[in-house]
Amino acid sequence: MTGRSSGDVIGPIPTISAQHAEVFFFVFGAIAVLVVLAAIAESARRRSPLMLICLVGSVLCNPVEPIWDALGKLRFHHGNYWAWTEFPDLAQPVQYPWWAAFVYTFFTGVTCYVFFRMFENRVKWSTYWLFVAGQAVMNIVLEGYVITSAYDYYGDQPWRIGSDFPLWWVFANFGELLGGALLALAVRRFGRRGYPLAIVLVPSSFAAWELWAGWPVFATLNMSVGPVWRNVAAVLTAAIAVGTIWVIGRLMLPTEQRVAALPEQRPIPSGATVDS
Repeated sequence: MTGRSSGDVIGPIPTISAQHAEVFFFVFGAIAVLVVLAAIAESARRRSPLMLICLVGSVLCNPVEPIWDALGKLRFHHGNYWAWTEFPDLAQPVQYPWWAAFVYTFFTGVTCYVFFRMFENRVKWSTYWLFVAGQAVMNIVLEGYVITSAYDYYGDQPWRIGSDFPLWWVFANFGELLGGALLALAVRRFGRRGYPLAIVLVPSSFAAWELWAGWPVFATLNMSVGPVWRNVAAVLTAAIAVGTIWVIGRLMLPTEQRVAALPEQRPIPSGATVDS
C-alpha cells in the first residue's frame, strides 16, 4: 500500500495534499470542540466535572503516543499540520499532527469516562462484553478506514486483514478500560475527591496497557525474526489483552452470587447522581 516499504525499513514517507491535511485538521478539530461541549453539558446535567477532567487526562496521552509509533513502526505522512516532533535522533522522527491530538479527546477521554460509568452502574456481564466489542469496532473503523489515509504502518506487521491497519493493535488499545476501572475504584474509595486522579489515570492507563499487552509485538517488530514469530507475538498480545479484560470484569462487576448478597438499593432521588 502507499508508503509501505518491504522489510522493516521505514520509508519513503508519502506526502498528503494540503486539502487533505486541512480536512483532517478542521474536521477533527470540530469534533473535539463538540466533545468538549458535550462534556460541559454532561457536567451540568450530573453536577459533576468528571468527564471534563477525563478530557484533560486525554490531552496528556498525546506525548505518550509517539513512543508506540516509534516501537510499532507507524509514521504520519508529510504535509500534516504538525504539533511537534519526538525522537528527532531517529532516521525517521515521529512527527505528530494536531488532528491526532483532537482524536484523543474521544478515543481516550470519552471512552475512559464511558467505561467508568459502566463500572459504576455495575452492568451485566454480557453488557460488559458488548462495551468491549464496541471499543474494538470503533478502533477498527477509525484506524482501518477513517484516519489511515494520513499515516502508514511499516515493516512486516502481523494481522493486516482487510485494511492497512494491523489488527493486533486493537488488543493493545484497551487502556481506556483499565483507566475506567481504576477511576471507579478511586471514586468508590475517595468519592468526588478521587476525580482529579483522572488527569493521571487516563494517560497512565493508556501507556501501561500498550506495554502490558503490546510488548510481544513491539519486541518482535524490532528484532531480526520472521513473520511466524511476529504472528505468535500477536496471538500472545491478544491473549494477554482478553485475559486481562476478563479479570478486570470479574473483579469490578458483581457476579450472580455477589448480586444476591448486595443490599437492596433505594431509588435514586430526582436530580441525584451515582457520584453522590
